[in-house]
Amino acid sequence: MVSNAISRWRLAPLLFISPFFIAYAIFGLYPILYGLWLSFQKGTDGYEFAGFSNYMFVLKDGFFWKSMWNGTKLALGSLFIILPVALGVALMLGRPYIAKRKGFFATFFFTPNITSAVAVGIIFKLLLERDSGVLNKLLGVFGADPVGWLKDPAWTIPALIILCTWKFLGVNILFFLAGLQNVPYELIEAAKIDGARPSQRLWHVTLPLLRPIMTFIVFQCLLGSYGMFSEAFILAGSGFGPENSLVFPTTYLYDQAFRRLDFTYSAALGYVFTLLMIVVGFLQLKMFNVNKQGD
Repeated sequence: MVSNAISRWRLAPLLFISPFFIAYAIFGLYPILYGLWLSFQKGTDGYEFAGFSNYMFVLKDGFFWKSMWNGTKLALGSLFIILPVALGVALMLGRPYIAKRKGFFATFFFTPNITSAVAVGIIFKLLLERDSGVLNKLLGVFGADPVGWLKDPAWTIPALIILCTWKFLGVNILFFLAGLQNVPYELIEAAKIDGARPSQRLWHVTLPLLRPIMTFIVFQCLLGSYGMFSEAFILAGSGFGPENSLVFPTTYLYDQAFRRLDFTYSAALGYVFTLLMIVVGFLQLKMFNVNKQGD
């Protein structure tokens, strides 16, 4: 009787956590394994083993590498525009005369992040119209010629960066605010007493202590840039934009799977993309030297 009670006691925790593992097995693990199996097949009505032929074709697929290049351009724009602005605003919100209203400003900047991606895409498609868009009308006030934001391949990525700045600036501000909470005020004061200028305090004290949160923010930025889907899909309309300037790995994967019904090649695309993101993440960790934080 005692042994039965002990067995039930040991079984109870497993019963409580079993719904998660069952759901994960059905909606997570099974699709992953099935997709891996599918990537080694070929055909539409019936599948037959194709070895690594899908993967070899991905490596030679110029359209896929075009999508990766577009993701790289968006990532660079995000890293050198959105993140510096987010850090600057977070530092500004830490000022004593603004800190009292930090909650209001945080809410103001974060609200776009919870807005539907589809709604954001539709609104910005209207704002960026060449002839009737608000942005071109605003530029016209300063005497600038209308810009074909969504018609000229040279301007589609900048247009998407504008959209991403509005939508994702707030969440990055909150990330930086969270990181700044871990910067000891005493170190800033000590550097100030030693005569360090604000730029020196930022470069030599604040930024090194923000390295852990910046590692996370940068990876999120890279993953979001290469994985851009909804906003680019809406702005591009029915295709990939002028001269395929708005094709991204995820939109290309979607096109192969649900427009061309080539699920086997789409699965291979997904796994190659995943491996590339793992490599990017590894290189980022090496760049930030996250394993040497105590040095």
